[in-house]
Amino acid sequence: MTKNSAESSAYAALGASSAKGGILAAVGETGPARYFANPVEDPAGDANYAFFLHADGAGTKSIVAYLLYRETGDPRWFRSLAYDSLVMNLDDVACAGGLEGLILSNTIGRNRALVPDEAIAEIIIGYRECVDLLRSLGISITMSGGETADVGDLCRTLIVDSTLTARIPRADLVDTTRVQPGDVIVGFSNSGQAPFESAPNSSMGSNGLTLARNVLLSRTHAERYPEVCDPGIPKEVGYRGPFLVTDYEPGLGMSVGEALLSPTRPYAPLIKKLLSSHREQIHALIHCTGGGQVKIKRFGRGVRYEKNHLFPTPPLFSLIQKHGNIPWNEMYSVFNMGHRLEACVTATVASEVVSCAREFGIAAQVVGQVTSSEGENEVIISSPHGEFRY
Repeated sequence: MTKNSAESSAYAALGASSAKGGILAAVGETGPARYFANPVEDPAGDANYAFFLHADGAGTKSIVAYLLYRETGDPRWFRSLAYDSLVMNLDDVACAGGLEGLILSNTIGRNRALVPDEAIAEIIIGYRECVDLLRSLGISITMSGGETADVGDLCRTLIVDSTLTARIPRADLVDTTRVQPGDVIVGFSNSGQAPFESAPNSSMGSNGLTLARNVLLSRTHAERYPEVCDPGIPKEVGYRGPFLVTDYEPGLGMSVGEALLSPTRPYAPLIKKLLSSHREQIHALIHCTGGGQVKIKRFGRGVRYEKNHLFPTPPLFSLIQKHGNIPWNEMYSVFNMGHRLEACVTATVASEVVSCAREFGIAAQVVGQVTSSEGENEVIISSPHGEFRY
């Protein structure tokens, strides 16, 4: 079993980074992180509180919505991008324990000549819908407005971003340095249909869309809508797949576009319940976004994460691997591969944590364990597709 890079060469060829090593180095984050999101001093001056100001967005998933809109004429495809932007922020902060004092601001940048006002209206409706849904599940978020900018000279189609704040007691922070050998890793499925979702989830989330889009979608899209292409990417690399976004794929149970656009599942309500019941036994919560199943490597000290009982690979990721001819070790370092949230917990509460997830209609299981590592942290994945060490 050889050491595999956490970076995806297929992703890099498309001008993107999965592990973001260069960015982390630029901001000085080269060692293990203590919290999943970075808290700062409380603006109110209370030393007992921590404050988060966190930014994230839907990424290039907005291009999928744009293509579906251009192919069907229906602006409602843009609505779910608000879910992606909000949840990508919320679940990051929730993994650090930040579930109080949540205030949301959104930023939309568009090429007004191509993205109509109706699309912006749908995104705003989406934010309101998502906030209402989360409130019904016990997560209260205040919307503070935002900014829509017409920046056609900067933006080829559409960018949907948001910023979320949280203010919580420092005693409630989830400190990942508590991860220790003997902990087990519980994974929470990102597939199927939870009771609060309006349709089955493909497990896509909001990471790896640049790779997924270009290996699944046809060159026809690039020819019809050149604005969806990075002009610096060679033609043989971009949009080289066999599908139109409207093509129905039996193995997915939906169209390829719907699978790629599948809204990011919110885990924050589950995280709130887990922390209220098992805070002391939860040593880390990991949002498997940039870096996929290897994301966890950045957390803890001197530990090896051995994942040997992962969920079956969702059909969408098998389709991406097949048509992109992506090595499986890269698939695990780019995509969530079936679970987008995992928790390192004491073995004594693992079964209770699994049962808690099932109360939300989310499948969960022990996917691995934590052992000791001499030197830097490691991740070992043992799967039907091979064994990979990172």
